[in-house]
Amino acid sequence: MLKISVSMEIAKKVEELLRGGRIFDAFEYVKENAPDELRETIEKSFKDAEEIKKLEGFWKKIMLILHFAYASQEAVEKNDRQSLVSCVVSSVNAIKLSLELDMKRITPILMRNAARALVMMDMKENAERMYLEAEKICEEEGDEEMLAAIDNDLATLYYELGKYNEAKVKAEEALEIRRKLGNKEDIAESLSTASEIYVKLGEFDSAEDCYVEAEKLYRHLSGERESFKLNLAILLSNFAMFRKKLGRYSEAEKMFHEALEIFKELEKIDPDFSQFVASAYKHLGDLYREMKEYVRAEEYYKLSREKFRDIQKRWESIAS
Repeated sequence: MLKISVSMEIAKKVEELLRGGRIFDAFEYVKENAPDELRETIEKSFKDAEEIKKLEGFWKKIMLILHFAYASQEAVEKNDRQSLVSCVVSSVNAIKLSLELDMKRITPILMRNAARALVMMDMKENAERMYLEAEKICEEEGDEEMLAAIDNDLATLYYELGKYNEAKVKAEEALEIRRKLGNKEDIAESLSTASEIYVKLGEFDSAEDCYVEAEKLYRHLSGERESFKLNLAILLSNFAMFRKKLGRYSEAEKMFHEALEIFKELEKIDPDFSQFVASAYKHLGDLYREMKEYVRAEEYYKLSREKFRDIQKRWESIAS
């Protein structure tokens, strides 16, 4: 029989690894620390969940939580209904086990996965309840990093629900925590979220400040890692729409074109970025129409229509 102290030690290490998103490392750790007679079953169980039925007690629970945590993370990254339902079910099962095994620090992560899936399923009230419960646990555990992530998600959810004042409160709370923690990527994300909310509330000076700071951060981050170029391009596009709204057309034009060039660059790497290129063409068409440059507007509208047709054809060929 496994000693309680040993099982607690294993559970805490697995919790730490899962908290850092290292699911495969957690599996290897469990396998290495399992009794010799269980290792083969544990090895098989990660690929075949049916094998978990052969395990008992602690080992069964720890392998179930690994299985459900993996399924929760994998499914939330997909957009089809079946995957989203799977994410919610897997997350709920993992949450129950995490509480049983006193692995409470991963519970908010699982709740966040479920909430994000519920949002995509248009079950926003259910998502809000899940987020608020996750927020409560983060506060109890003193987990500021996850609390800020949850609050930023809540800000986005409230924005989508038209609850702009509630969104502002959560966005500012998330930003305050993230500034204290000092992670540039997280700060930039919260600034981007806050800027959109300030625009909706008509607080244009605050929106401008957030856009400017977020742009500076994303330029720095994209210089360190190519993957941040998408974040920069999206931020530039949103900032350009804000400047267009204020009638600052030359500034908006420059930003739209820079965003377009980044989207085109990304499209060469992955055709899925074509939709961003198509949208960027449309934004430029809208800008030039508002500037009464109708010939240029039609030029970009035409490019947008052609790009969207190409995307549709590609999707149809894949589906067939």
